[in-house]
Amino acid sequence: NTISRSGSVGKLGMVAGISFMVGPMISAFATKTFQSATVLAIIFTLASGLTVYLLPLPVLLSDIKQIGEKNDTLTNLTNSEFTLTNMFKLRTTKARAAMTLLVLRLNMALAFHIFNTIWPASLKMRFHFGPSEHAMFMSFIGVVYAFSQGFVAKRVIQFCGSERKVYVIMSCCAILGAGRYVAYYTLSIHIMYSSFLFIINALGILNTVITADTGSIASSNELGGLFGALQASESAAGMLGPFLGGVVSYYFGEDGATSAPLMAVLAIYAFLFLFVYWGYEKFVILCIDPKDIVGISTSVDSDLKKTM
Repeated sequence: NTISRSGSVGKLGMVAGISFMVGPMISAFATKTFQSATVLAIIFTLASGLTVYLLPLPVLLSDIKQIGEKNDTLTNLTNSEFTLTNMFKLRTTKARAAMTLLVLRLNMALAFHIFNTIWPASLKMRFHFGPSEHAMFMSFIGVVYAFSQGFVAKRVIQFCGSERKVYVIMSCCAILGAGRYVAYYTLSIHIMYSSFLFIINALGILNTVITADTGSIASSNELGGLFGALQASESAAGMLGPFLGGVVSYYFGEDGATSAPLMAVLAIYAFLFLFVYWGYEKFVILCIDPKDIVGISTSVDSDLKKTM
């Protein structure tokens, strides 16, 4: 169900957070030049690729090969609802749910990349950040993200249930917008770190909710295609976001009181806030397998009984 799926996603996110924490520490102690850091990064990337290559095939695919239904499976994959062409047609409930998730992912990635065009320069100007300060900051983000994914996200989803999931996502969008505004304009490094404590927790919860719901609307044969489409949208945002941030900054600039790229980021989060309120429940939640929704309420009821 959604609760167990959220827990699995949270564990993966926790590992990613630990990597964000450990990576800068390894770089600080093991490398002294850009070239040595690059070589070390290549080694870890190759090790990661080798690990993925050695992973066993899913049981479902192995069973399909054994019973001789590989051709039927390939036909189903070809006719998947989660190709970009079929998703844009919006003809089925699953396609509309997938497009809703794609809009969320795309805009979240755009907001991140636009903000990132002004954030490093802002840190250097206000707090004189150098390599060691950036390493410490990334380690802090890693710790918080690991805590958010491994502990906070699953419990928030479990407590709120499906009936309040929309408000959880809306709250995360509001925290992300307000937190980035405070972090960008404050002159206190303690307030900046505190604001990112809320930002990273909100981001961890939001990512867990969206990823768990993505796994709920697609069958196992279609899941890879859906995640691929969502990842493609985020990659497109990675190319488009810095360009948009640069264009907005060049044409609208920053007069000291207002940062145009930051205002663009806040506008994106405001749009997501309203978009989730308008369409997330009717397009995504109602598309989720009812057994997943039952699993949520059952888990919450069982936890309440344990505490009484």
